[in-house]
Amino acid sequence: MTDKNNSPSTVSRRTFLKRSASTLTAAALSRTFHIGKAGAAPKGRVIMLGYDGLEPSIAEAMMERGDMPNFARLKELGGSYRLGSTIPPQSPVAWSSYATCKNPGAHNIFDFIRRTPNGPAGPMPLVGTGKLVPPVISPQGIMQEGAKAENYRKGIPFWSVADEQGKRGKILNIPFAFPPDPLKNGIMLSALGVPDLRGTTSTYFSLSDRFTPEQLAESLGGGKRILLSFDGSDEARLPIPGPRDNRYPFADAKAYTEALLIITADRKNKQALAKTGHSQVELVQGQWSEWLEFSFKMTDKDTVMGIARFFPTEIGEQIRLYMSCVQYHPDHPYSALTQPEDYSAELKGRFGLYKTIGWAYDTHALRQMDLDEDAFLADIKNTMAWRNKLTLDEHRRGDYDFLLSGWTATDRIGHLFWRFRDEKHPLYEEEVPERWKYALEDCYKEADAFVGQMLSEIQEDDHLFVFSDHGFGTWRTGFNLNSWLQEQGYLNLSDPKAADTGFLMGIDWTKTKAYSVGLSSLYINLQGRERFGTVKKEEAVAFREELINRLADVKDPATGAKVFSALYTSDEYSGEAEGEAPDISLGYAEAFQSGRQTSRGGVGDPLFETVTDKWSGEHASSDYRHCPGICLANKPLEKETPHIQDLGVTALKLLGVDMPSDLEGDALV
Repeated sequence: MTDKNNSPSTVSRRTFLKRSASTLTAAALSRTFHIGKAGAAPKGRVIMLGYDGLEPSIAEAMMERGDMPNFARLKELGGSYRLGSTIPPQSPVAWSSYATCKNPGAHNIFDFIRRTPNGPAGPMPLVGTGKLVPPVISPQGIMQEGAKAENYRKGIPFWSVADEQGKRGKILNIPFAFPPDPLKNGIMLSALGVPDLRGTTSTYFSLSDRFTPEQLAESLGGGKRILLSFDGSDEARLPIPGPRDNRYPFADAKAYTEALLIITADRKNKQALAKTGHSQVELVQGQWSEWLEFSFKMTDKDTVMGIARFFPTEIGEQIRLYMSCVQYHPDHPYSALTQPEDYSAELKGRFGLYKTIGWAYDTHALRQMDLDEDAFLADIKNTMAWRNKLTLDEHRRGDYDFLLSGWTATDRIGHLFWRFRDEKHPLYEEEVPERWKYALEDCYKEADAFVGQMLSEIQEDDHLFVFSDHGFGTWRTGFNLNSWLQEQGYLNLSDPKAADTGFLMGIDWTKTKAYSVGLSSLYINLQGRERFGTVKKEEAVAFREELINRLADVKDPATGAKVFSALYTSDEYSGEAEGEAPDISLGYAEAFQSGRQTSRGGVGDPLFETVTDKWSGEHASSDYRHCPGICLANKPLEKETPHIQDLGVTALKLLGVDMPSDLEGDALV
């Protein structure tokens, strides 16, 4: 790791204590060694409201101006603190530390992307947080097993510890808590981490009657183009791909089941109708539609239900429709969505159909011009309002000892609208609507208003915490680390064309010593770990220091600024999963992040690239010291520098339950 002055140290400074962190099942929880009783009987309930990516400096300035009066009131009652985040300060890593009260080396989540080191052709990238296993269908067409989700997170979340000891919890929309954890006394709704029916993070559909063959053939990140063929009539019929059929390989045309969608257009009145065999919804240009229900036939006896909605960009001489990914149907979830399982249907009975996709805001579509800024912000407002309503409703229903609820709009607006607040950003525009320029402040005000509502309704003995998992900053320049490794002779290619596409393809592993994949991860091609490893174990530490020393001196030729603020070694992590950690976790200086090609495991782009993507704000591979979250409480905390690992321990302390001995956080009260 390098110090504040970017001077590499030969001895890594451990920020986490070495612990024996064993994975516990709920059944084994009662057999765990305990620190002892947590203390006196609990007094009051515990309420934690988490806002992904809420930046402390912006919130503090708004509090000072009087723009966030309820956050300011919380500060007066208890205090406002900078909340330490994880290495790296990525949402899946930080929220997993929140859940387990442990460092990444214990909970096994290090990045949005992980890699398997011993793929048949060499290391291969994988989704970093978990996977969805499709239904198992026999060759005879019999459903043998339903779809099921797997979370790579290790350890027992603190809400399960409390639940096992009789505490009643309500866990709503906490990021990366999917699938829902078994509970005896509480309820849980999963959010970020829930895939669409295709098993992807979120694949939207762009529908138009004017797509050219070239446009249809073009790769669309996070989306799929489909041609609307009206053939001289006012009706177009098209198949929409749904759940995967495991009987066919990915490349087979039959790999995904399909449902028929019918679009009937009234071009004169700028309206249309979307129909399936199950339901229909009206489409009005420039307005979000209601939810359309789909039915996908998996076998002769088994169907999967889904929902989607539309935003018609244009209905007239030409037709352009945005269609969301096909999401889990609350009445019939593809895999477990809630705990208990029928809670999702209960919510539908209370509120009607609702958004179930984990990646709740379609950033892909906005980046690729299939949604505009106003449509995106309207979706933000509506989804925040729904989560506010759900949280407030569950609070008013009572019957709980602790209530946890999460929002991600604060993060998504930061990613996509930072270009309007950074005058040095390549995409900065002065003459834009105020609602775009101050979209982040408006979102923070929505959060503040809800906090005010909760403050007015909680009881005197209740403990209210409002926090964010990390902060935020600008992203102006991407650094393609794999290209640097190639330039320095640490990485070699066997097929440059394949390497350019990403996914760690086209690399000559027999002549490669290091590689990068993911948003902040650098790996050594280690003998005995990677299938075609070239670096001997006894040489790995010295080689790692060589990489750190050289990377610490890398500067942007355009500005002379150092690219990295710090470089953290795997020694920072401890626990049963520490062997899965990247050898080096990147800590970029302000305005730098890994380039997109490097993140997906590609090689070939220039070392430095100007960010010309609407995705203009970042944090994922920033130096965590420069990217803290915020924590406010209605009662003073005993620690001036709290960490996200502390919050769960604090909740357990306040609830008066026994705590497992391997939790790493401190009680803040």
